Amino acid sequence: MYGVRCRPFQFSARLSKLPVFLYILFFFSGVGGLIYQVIWVRQFGQVFGNTVYSASIVVAIFMLGLGLGSYLFGRWADGRYRSGSRGLLGAYAALEIVIAALGLGISLALPRLGGFVAGLSAYVTDGNGWQVLSTGSYVVRGLVAFALLAPITVLMGGTLTVLVRYVTRPHVREAGWAIAVLYGANTIGAAAGAFLTDFMLVPSLGLRGAQFIAVGLNLLAAAGALGLMRFGVSAAETVTTVPRAEPAPAAPAASILPWTATALACSGFAALGVEILWLRHLGIMLGGFRAVFSLLLTVMLLALGVGALVGGWLDRRVGRPGLLLAVVQAVFAATTLAGLGLASADSIASQANALASSLRGLSPTGLSLVEVWFNLRPMLLEVALPSLVGGCAFPLANAIVQRSEKAVGRRAGVLYAANTVGAVLGSLATGYVLLPRLGMQSSAALLASIAALAIVPLYISRPKGEEQGPVLPFVAAGAVAVGAITLWLLMPSDHLLQRALARHDPQERLLTVSEGPNELLAVVDVAGRGRGLLTNGHAMSSTARLDQRYMRALAHVPLLGLSNPERVLVIGFGVGNTTEAATLYPSVTRVDVADLSRNILDHAPWFADANRNVLHSSKVSVILNDGRMHLQMTDPSSYDLITLEPPPIAHVGVSALYSREFYALARSRLKPGGYLSQWLPAYQVPAEGSLAMVRAFIDIFPNAVLLSGSQAELILIGSTAPRIEFDPERMQSFLDQTPAVSADLQGIELGTPVQVAAMFVGSSDTLARATQTSFPTTDDRPIQEYGVRSMLTTALLGVPASLFELTALPAWCPKCYQNGEIAPLVAGLDLNLALLQQAYVTPVTDIANAVGPSFGARRVLGSAYLGSVLPDSAEVHNVLGVAALREGRAEEAIIEFEAALTRDPRSANARANLGQIRLDQAAPLIEARRYAEALPLLKVATELMPDDPGAHNDFGVALASLGDLRQAIEHFTRAVALAPDFLEAQQNLAAARAATR
Repeated sequence: MYGVRCRPFQFSARLSKLPVFLYILFFFSGVGGLIYQVIWVRQFGQVFGNTVYSASIVVAIFMLGLGLGSYLFGRWADGRYRSGSRGLLGAYAALEIVIAALGLGISLALPRLGGFVAGLSAYVTDGNGWQVLSTGSYVVRGLVAFALLAPITVLMGGTLTVLVRYVTRPHVREAGWAIAVLYGANTIGAAAGAFLTDFMLVPSLGLRGAQFIAVGLNLLAAAGALGLMRFGVSAAETVTTVPRAEPAPAAPAASILPWTATALACSGFAALGVEILWLRHLGIMLGGFRAVFSLLLTVMLLALGVGALVGGWLDRRVGRPGLLLAVVQAVFAATTLAGLGLASADSIASQANALASSLRGLSPTGLSLVEVWFNLRPMLLEVALPSLVGGCAFPLANAIVQRSEKAVGRRAGVLYAANTVGAVLGSLATGYVLLPRLGMQSSAALLASIAALAIVPLYISRPKGEEQGPVLPFVAAGAVAVGAITLWLLMPSDHLLQRALARHDPQERLLTVSEGPNELLAVVDVAGRGRGLLTNGHAMSSTARLDQRYMRALAHVPLLGLSNPERVLVIGFGVGNTTEAATLYPSVTRVDVADLSRNILDHAPWFADANRNVLHSSKVSVILNDGRMHLQMTDPSSYDLITLEPPPIAHVGVSALYSREFYALARSRLKPGGYLSQWLPAYQVPAEGSLAMVRAFIDIFPNAVLLSGSQAELILIGSTAPRIEFDPERMQSFLDQTPAVSADLQGIELGTPVQVAAMFVGSSDTLARATQTSFPTTDDRPIQEYGVRSMLTTALLGVPASLFELTALPAWCPKCYQNGEIAPLVAGLDLNLALLQQAYVTPVTDIANAVGPSFGARRVLGSAYLGSVLPDSAEVHNVLGVAALREGRAEEAIIEFEAALTRDPRSANARANLGQIRLDQAAPLIEARRYAEALPLLKVATELMPDDPGAHNDFGVALASLGDLRQAIEHFTRAVALAPDFLEAQQNLAAARAATR
């Protein structure tokens, strides 16, 4: 097994073309296979609910089917190899044809499975009194997935070993290299499929169209194989004939196969476990976007495919495949830990900040390339090398055992099956056991240890006797792995977590971290703002006053429009703001909370000050299920109100709660006159994504209204009633009778009819006009998931102004007007609308026109009555400051800008405005040579505007004039660095330096 080999490449004229053609066919087969897998995971998520459980079912059946098929068809091919190569090529072509037929059938069946599965599902009550899916429900899901996917995946697995048998038929001693090229071509094709599916096919053709492309690729592979048969190509012409310097060693003993299979199972367990770890880790650092996960899968598969070729090449050049495989496992363990340990979210955030300012003005193609590279760079550093090393394993393992011409297919099948079984167990163990119980860092150590453990069976299976392999290289490989794991265990226990979670606020205090099957949760506290819930490193919900405003409004506004509502469904618990608000209504007898994360619900006590332990309320029923699946399991006309606040709308899987099919399902579950309200953070996706979601909504709910929740957080409300209207008189009467609701609304600055009426920003007609040319979001075309390719995109996003038309307020609140004038009950509404016009439609420079010349006389907007107009936010104070400045009231403007910075120290507009005022105030003092008086003003200006060269130059002048040349030089240098052509700063710098000599 370890003999020295001399292997020059020798190709015949026909050999230089035909084998390449065969590998191209299997490349296309790999492309199609990954298209299927990516689409099936998505569509089964819509059928079973978007949980880690549904994804695990699909992936497990997919991989186990591949393993079983490779073994069964490998044995079958061994019995046919002597009958000639034409029979094997014909079998491969037949497999591809049947795969295409089954793929077509699945693509047509999957969208129709939701109702069928829901009808066979049921809830049971757990120890907390929560409703959870029964064991039988999961069994049904498994059986449905198995019935659909097992036949096609078994056939997919069979294509590999049939072709392995074909290409190794005449030269079994070349099995390592032949299998490496075949496996590598298929895996590189899979990488192409992963990339094309989410970057091109689904955005352009939809989920079903992408599957049709996969069907076509299967048929193309089949046609190519039939073409090879027609030309009478023999297996002898499809492999490289390589003379050897020495005879091949004897066939290995039968015991070598199980030991090698055991090693490959360990390799598969570690590799897929680490893949789950990478998905979690990079999702935290880069965002849970479709582009991030697609690119990560592409990188892993491409590296695996290249690694397969490297493994085959190493076997040809070095020999000793058992020893090489041992080294591979050690290097995999070491490089995996190194990549994880060196990654840093702060570094990624710094890179994002540096790139953000340069993105505007880029062409769409240029922007796409920048974003791909932004995501790709940390992936290459963390994932590429371990994946490449791991890709060597399968060809090397085959090189160990493939020494018997009669058993090539069976042995390849056994190895592939062992690898896939290990991979499935590794992914399930990591997702359900290791991450929840050990966390990322300890899980990485355990997975690296399992990878290194594969060295043991490889050592045991060394040749014995005269050909016995050396011991020292195995010991060295083990030492490398043990050394890397030891260094990893010596690191601080929170090293990986701390480097993965970027701190968005310097005052942010981490209270607790918990890892579950679906996500990593963190609770943070920011002094003066409240507590926040972070999921996989990204803000999801909080108790901050502005956040509570729109979250509670999701329940309050529609419930105020209903007569005696009784039953409410809240999809997405968050920190409990919406749920708690719904329970305050006396007529509401039941509030169902549907959330698929037990981990989130378990963290509710951290936010008890805001949610008042609402999960213990007798009105609340907790349902651990995907919200969409729960609606499918619910009877029609069940709810008066359905409200939802899913995770960020650009994240993977969330589109299932923003599609036209979802809205149609939700409408069917509403009572006559019922409401659906949802969070619409339109700033999180490009304009076309926002318009697509709104179009899907109004297609199903033509009676709708768009409201301002707080700042850019919008609320979209639809009703099954003939009209959707707000009645201020009815609201006031209701609040007079329900002090609990009144107090809660006052706490979020919605305690008066004018405050609720002033939330209006768009009517049904406005929304219809804005989206008349937009394609709606559907299950087949989840448009918004493809508009955001990285966190860089958020620097360029904004809410489409076409959604706003404040003059249409009478359509929603006809009683807000009497004889064309503002009704007394909503006095001051015009001022509210003026600020909303500024916030959403009018440029900042037009604020004076928006609020009128008499603004100074109506100063109530910025003082104690600010809460009656808009939330007391940095944005509002900045707007008021600009308006005051336009009227020449600088001191009043300073108060507003300082108030804005008190509420948000990072407010760029307020910092720039206040900094410019201080700079302007200092200018006459410098002119009058009153440098000591100007100095504190200039200090503030440079702190607020660190990138303003004029501020630094003026500060330097004041410092130099007061004798502080050292600091003056620093500021002159900064001014020149910011503006190299700034002549005055250059002269001042030269003079200051000369004065120090």
